[in-house]
Amino acid sequence: MSPLSALAAEAGIAEDWTGADQRPRRVSPDTLRALLSAMDLPAASDADIRDSRQRLAATLSRTHLPAMLIALPGELVSLPPDCAGAYQLQAAASAAIAGRTAHGPDLKPTLRAPATPGYYALSTQGGECTLAVAPPRAPSLDDICRTKHPRAWGLTAQVYSLRRPSADVTQSTHGFGDFGALRELAMAAGQAGADALAISPVHAMFAADPAQCSPYSPSSRLFVNTLFADPAGVLGEEAVRAALAGMDLAQLRMLDAQPLINWPAAARLRHELLRRLHAGFVTGATTGQRQAYEAFCNAAGPDLHDHALFEALHGNHAQGQDAPLAWTHWPADLRDPRSSAAQRYATDHAEAVDVHRFSQWLASASLSRAQQAARDAGMRVGLVADLAVGGSPQGSHAWSRQADLMKCTSVGAPPDLYNPLGQGWGLTALSPAALHESGYAAFLAMLRANLAHAGGLRIDHILGLARLWLIPDGASPEDGGYLRYPMPQLLRLIALEAWLHHALIIGENLGTVPEGFDAQLEAHGVLGMDVLWFMRAADGAKAAEPAKAADGDDGNEWADGPDTADGDDATCGDQGTQRAYGAVGADGANGANGAERPHLTAEEPAASPPAAFLAPGDWPANAVAMTTTHDLPTLEGWWHAQDILWRSRLSLLGPDQEEAALRAARLEDRATLWRSVQSSSPAASTLPLPRRAPSAELLGFVAATPCPLMLVPLEDLAGQLDQPNLPGTVAHHPNWRQRTPLSVAECLNAPASQARLQPVRAVRGRT
Repeated sequence: MSPLSALAAEAGIAEDWTGADQRPRRVSPDTLRALLSAMDLPAASDADIRDSRQRLAATLSRTHLPAMLIALPGELVSLPPDCAGAYQLQAAASAAIAGRTAHGPDLKPTLRAPATPGYYALSTQGGECTLAVAPPRAPSLDDICRTKHPRAWGLTAQVYSLRRPSADVTQSTHGFGDFGALRELAMAAGQAGADALAISPVHAMFAADPAQCSPYSPSSRLFVNTLFADPAGVLGEEAVRAALAGMDLAQLRMLDAQPLINWPAAARLRHELLRRLHAGFVTGATTGQRQAYEAFCNAAGPDLHDHALFEALHGNHAQGQDAPLAWTHWPADLRDPRSSAAQRYATDHAEAVDVHRFSQWLASASLSRAQQAARDAGMRVGLVADLAVGGSPQGSHAWSRQADLMKCTSVGAPPDLYNPLGQGWGLTALSPAALHESGYAAFLAMLRANLAHAGGLRIDHILGLARLWLIPDGASPEDGGYLRYPMPQLLRLIALEAWLHHALIIGENLGTVPEGFDAQLEAHGVLGMDVLWFMRAADGAKAAEPAKAADGDDGNEWADGPDTADGDDATCGDQGTQRAYGAVGADGANGANGAERPHLTAEEPAASPPAAFLAPGDWPANAVAMTTTHDLPTLEGWWHAQDILWRSRLSLLGPDQEEAALRAARLEDRATLWRSVQSSSPAASTLPLPRRAPSAELLGFVAATPCPLMLVPLEDLAGQLDQPNLPGTVAHHPNWRQRTPLSVAECLNAPASQARLQPVRAVRGRT
């Protein structure tokens, strides 16, 4: 092995990997050097490599206490030699535990971890660190529901899509959904028997650039989208009515009535309202409101100040331009949040900075009210938050916490059969070295921020805990490489934070999952995701492991891509190969508004019989059951091939795909799925293949699986034709802009919605 290869291996970079075509691939030396340089391990010369290997070995050695040790309750913890002797463990609000180390099998000093999970301050003669004692598993739905084998159900919703029409403008949405509408939906769903309400990511976006609306490319995953604040719920209706005086109420109502969100126009008015509310708060807040705001700012600490300062600076660099300057193009003295210039700006523009702090408080308090309403309505889980796989390199986290992130790289996917040049997602990645050195501070901060007002957390692209495909800046996606992450430690910390928050954890494991990966998730109490479209038998017969969405990798690894507007194609794998999943389409009209669906015609027969859909009883139980996700077709869209039409229109079909053949294949798939439904449902057994989407029967089919929790997408409940996001598109499909055709109240109470939901409620629900 060459010195360069040895350094790469020691740093966690995989030099060799296998492509979707089953051919071995090797990362080029130039890519290895670029990735190593991004990790502060120069490798331009033999001398660089020697020095980098020595520094890396010193960092990875166990001669000194790391910032954090992670153990299971009662487990023996090995310590560096200089820590031998007396030690003390101190947990918050608990008495100190004193002891002396013992000798392990390797003669190194050891101590036994406490029996109670939690974080302990460890003091030894050799230094101090944090000992994280993690439970073996995150809480299961059994634990949360306090019953064995629950058969629960819930909804999924895109927060921005919700409608809350009202003659009183203080009670209505203003062009997009908000946490007030979410609160009403949570109450209605809880009263209907739902136990969970999974929401799209509500991470902080860009106040100065609302056109950047993909929730999977946020500015920061530590804070929330201030546009979603429900001011009337926090400050009262009179405060909001006073702030609205003089604003263009007619435009607010017009924007709210549209089927698609006009983010720039609606966001401009919402930010004007927030500024007016802030001005009124400064002079008219009650004592209780001031105390609540002060407590929020103190708890959020410097991170909140930095985020608010970024927002103010970003807005200042937007003046007179179509879009704000990225922070990497700001004057050099403002690119460092700790610089005297940045701090001087914060002092000179204190009010502008405080507006953003205040807006964060309103949004956070509004989200907390929504979760409380869910629990008060009887939900045993409540809101399930969504943690995006990365953030925008132009965002506040990338500016304010630069040491957390990999430098000069972005996350993507390697070449596959349908993306022969690979994919670049333009997202930041946490640095494994920084995680180790900081005691996993950035990772824990994200977990805590997203669990603060939720009863569960969905982790996007959970295989990113094991490895990410990183692309050096300026390189093409195919010239990237895989970087390993400390998955065992990260899963233990997830289990610990879930235990502390009494929260359910779901991992987005759609893809060609490597053997044993799902078992690792299950061992740590993490539920996977079973999605109807991918629950197919292998080779046309029942299979123990159903095919899911393929990533174009080798069948032993997984890199399906995050849920972004420009993510991967929707394809599904069959024993390591890729089979065309998507693509027949409609006219783009919203079917829930009564538009005519397109009709499929079998222009040519399918090449071979499609693989059977798994019977409900054959679905893996350690997962959440779903009909679809936000970037896959809705029930209506799949049945009427809306996805194929869109992809054909936008030239997104694979090189060997033709629309006519895909339409014919979808017809075969429809018949195959209906046969599976008939086999499992006596009521459907005598019915012919429906012309319109049999949404109620399909929802009942998924409800019959052994999965402890079923999530019903609001789009399927409302009968919508288009999916929220079409992968591979940015501007040509209405990604992240569609409103539900029904109000929050109608989503569950309309006769059609009740009919679709009835089979789910018949077999699932609280007892």
